[in-house]
Amino acid sequence: MNNPAAVAEDPTKVGGLRWFYLILAVLLMCMISGVQYSWTLYANPVKDLLGVSLAAVQTSFTLSQVIQAGSQPGGGYFVDKFGPKVPLIVAGIMVGAGWILMGMAPNVLMLYVLYTLAGAGVGIVYGTAMNIANRWFPDKRGMCSGFTAAGYGLGVLPFLPLISNVLKFEGVGAAFMYTGVIMGAVIVLIAFFVRFPAGPAGKKKVIVPTEKDFNSNEMLKTPQFWILWTSFFSVNFGGLLLVANSVPYGRSLGYAAGFLTIAVTVQNLFNGGCRPFWGFVSDKIGRYKTMSVVFGINCLVLLAFPYVARMGETAFMIALALAFFTWGGSYALFPATNSDLFGTAYSARNYGFFWAAKAVAAIFGGGLGAAVATALGWNTAFAITAFTSFVAFALATFVVPRMGRPVKKNKAVQVQAAQ
Repeated sequence: MNNPAAVAEDPTKVGGLRWFYLILAVLLMCMISGVQYSWTLYANPVKDLLGVSLAAVQTSFTLSQVIQAGSQPGGGYFVDKFGPKVPLIVAGIMVGAGWILMGMAPNVLMLYVLYTLAGAGVGIVYGTAMNIANRWFPDKRGMCSGFTAAGYGLGVLPFLPLISNVLKFEGVGAAFMYTGVIMGAVIVLIAFFVRFPAGPAGKKKVIVPTEKDFNSNEMLKTPQFWILWTSFFSVNFGGLLLVANSVPYGRSLGYAAGFLTIAVTVQNLFNGGCRPFWGFVSDKIGRYKTMSVVFGINCLVLLAFPYVARMGETAFMIALALAFFTWGGSYALFPATNSDLFGTAYSARNYGFFWAAKAVAAIFGGGLGAAVATALGWNTAFAITAFTSFVAFALATFVVPRMGRPVKKNKAVQVQAAQ
């Protein structure tokens, strides 16, 4: 019983090693950030290049978000079973190849195919990086999930000046190629250095489930999952509309391209920078209380957004900063909550099912969001997103905290039978 080889590695007792793995997880997120957060710079140039409508181009963004969710449970299965190395290598190739070839797409159909290829790779990388943080930091799960998620929000920043300059002087194809090569190569390189905490007998790829670990089938049978899923979907509704359309919306207000590039930088600073902050807060006061604060403020910001944004460049930038500061925190809160409630043994694939909420929200935030704004006006579009954020606030405040911890369905049946 005292044989150390029979005991799983304790991640809290490995010193600075786990911080090294956290840094690698953050770098992985930085490499996939641009696939989502730089798209708003590409949208209009791609529209002009292909000669199609903005809604048609933004549909590619929607499809990419959808496939991100679809790839996470499947990719997570292999990550949970075999470790992160091989899935990350495959995902890095998918991201790099898809993004590079998007610049050569001859029509919108091929754009859809290639953006979904890159998006599938992003989903695998995202789930793997988040689980590196969650498994190495069970004692600081919220904060370290926040740092990892911050890489996704902030990682695009070094790319933005490069993308803007290349788009201006060399065109869309070159911008996709340069960034795609960097992203794909770095992901593949990092794959050779990351690992999860070792299981019993030092097996690095084996996670032994405990009674607290829910597999995906068990998790999907709990009401807690579906309420949290609905909350995640609701708060992502407005955030993703802004991610896809902040520059097109700014252009509709008459703001210059140079200013909008700066505005995108600011929005991503607040989007990524808020994630460690809200994760740290949630470690101190609890996940649900933090969700209540964040989502409540986000609802008010989105309701006021179209009125404030048209007041001038400074007001537009402040409104963007507040909207992203109160939306980005969800990406620190939900992965930590997933591991808190359903354990870490199956957390890579489990979080993929949570991520499906983001994919469904992206349908509205991408092409459909632009279509609604075109048909009914931006005021109506933002009013709808404010309502969905209110739903997220209400669920996190009044419903989920009263449900208690989830119970496996088969175990609940056994308890009832015993009674």
